[in-house]
Amino acid sequence: MSAMEDLFALQDEDVLTGQLKYRKARLPEADAVVAAESARVQISSEVADLRIERLDHARRQNRFEGEVAAVEARLAELDQRLYGSAITSPKEATTLQNEIASLRRRQNDLEGQVLEIMELVEPFDVRLEELAVASDAADEAIAAALVALAEVEVVIVGELAESATRREAAVGSLPADVLARYQQSLPSFGSSTVVRFSGADCSGCPYSMPSMEADRVKGLAAGTLADCSECGRLVVC
Repeated sequence: MSAMEDLFALQDEDVLTGQLKYRKARLPEADAVVAAESARVQISSEVADLRIERLDHARRQNRFEGEVAAVEARLAELDQRLYGSAITSPKEATTLQNEIASLRRRQNDLEGQVLEIMELVEPFDVRLEELAVASDAADEAIAAALVALAEVEVVIVGELAESATRREAAVGSLPADVLARYQQSLPSFGSSTVVRFSGADCSGCPYSMPSMEADRVKGLAAGTLADCSECGRLVVC
């Protein structure tokens, strides 16, 4: 292979490397990972909110149940006094009966509050169970997306390595001055740094070469590397 063909091979590998890096930075598999992780975060956020709200209800339920227990203990004490031998007068018995009746009403109210809270909590438990299933599914989706991403990245990394090997071979066969001219022009022209002479024009230039310049390039030996006077690209004769 001639030095100029090696130069084109170098350019081809630089173009390919750029394309592979661009692709690697914008993989749909990476977007899938982000989407799966975002869905998992939303689930976790909803779980956290539900647990906080459920905890608030549970605390209220525990408080009411504690009050019920206190009322039941007081009722047991009063029942024992009422039906024991400690009552000495009808008036005292009536007082105890009135307190017992009041406590039973309070007990009913408290137990009603507990039941209401239990009814409120039930949908939370159902939803939390649903979210637990969704969390497992989301974790599986993340794992699958990560595997898919890793598989694609392995392929691209392999292609980058192969391209780097071919590029190294092309660079190794180029004269130092040709390589230096290419590297100097590369930032400005990218994939069209090196172009072929069409016979009348630089094939990468949007403008026509002046006829005198075109004649000069025509007169160069085949395989010569010239500069386009119009755009500055490297032209292979």
